[in-house]
Amino acid sequence: MKSGTGTVVVITAQHDATADPVVLALSERGVDVVRFDTAEFPARATLAASLTGSGWGGALHVGTRTIDLDSVTSVWWRRPGEFRLPEEWTATTRAFAASEARAGLLGVLGSLPVRWINHPAANLAVNYKPMQLAVAATAGLDPPATIITTDPIQARTFTEYHNAAGREVIYKALGGGVYTADSAAAIPTTVVDPATLDDSISSTAVLLQERIKKAYEVRLTVVGRRMFAAAIHAGSDATRLDFRADYGALTYGRVSIPERIVTGVTALMERFGLLFGALDFAVSPDGRWRFFEINANGQYHWLEQHLPDLGITDALVDALSEGHA
Repeated sequence: MKSGTGTVVVITAQHDATADPVVLALSERGVDVVRFDTAEFPARATLAASLTGSGWGGALHVGTRTIDLDSVTSVWWRRPGEFRLPEEWTATTRAFAASEARAGLLGVLGSLPVRWINHPAANLAVNYKPMQLAVAATAGLDPPATIITTDPIQARTFTEYHNAAGREVIYKALGGGVYTADSAAAIPTTVVDPATLDDSISSTAVLLQERIKKAYEVRLTVVGRRMFAAAIHAGSDATRLDFRADYGALTYGRVSIPERIVTGVTALMERFGLLFGALDFAVSPDGRWRFFEINANGQYHWLEQHLPDLGITDALVDALSEGHA
């Protein structure tokens, strides 16, 4: 691993309010930092790389900047845009060119022996919610009872069992939402009405989960070995079900992290090879922490607007400027 004396590359969209303070803080520390959006490649950024005995060498040219691949010490894979290709090309040509651009650019950058927060391959693996839940369960993070099914009978049996015990069942999208090149739409968490569980369940994989009674929720953000927990208190029925429903109805505070949660989260992060993660927990009225999910590229900037001393930005700047694991 290289020392922290070279270049930090921040790969994200040009308009990213979360990345802005990190880039500014790195510059103020005298760190050589380059911001790069993959949407600029290959139209406005060029790659010239050669395979050597020690890996890939060469340069990435971004606007007026030239990034010597040998100088890179860390990369923040934040939220880059899709490759932009000429509209006049056929759909087949555009798809082929985008695939080749992805394989070439990310293949070269991804092979660099530098600190990644996080490596795209690690992000891809953890995006599968069933894998998250399985690892969380083995790590002692206590996720809710869950099924993933295409069987209407199993769906009804699961729902009726929990309803009989006084617990509601909720539906969550496995992928989080519907995303295209032109739009993004999150699928809200919804309470399941057993009467609606018909044969349409068999049309695709469906995740059903017991609804946890919450005193509050926690967004636990991890940077390396450092953990930052923010309590999120719902102020409406909608936000008690899904806090994304109305951010204006939320209030925030600091909360201590139980040792068993620290141990379990550390194991989960190591299992997926992540240096950054945003984890969601519910805390029940009796103080029991229940794992919901981890987003390897989750948002945190809005938390620091409410809790300015939270420290996530400073931790990211430290990790990127150190340039070693």
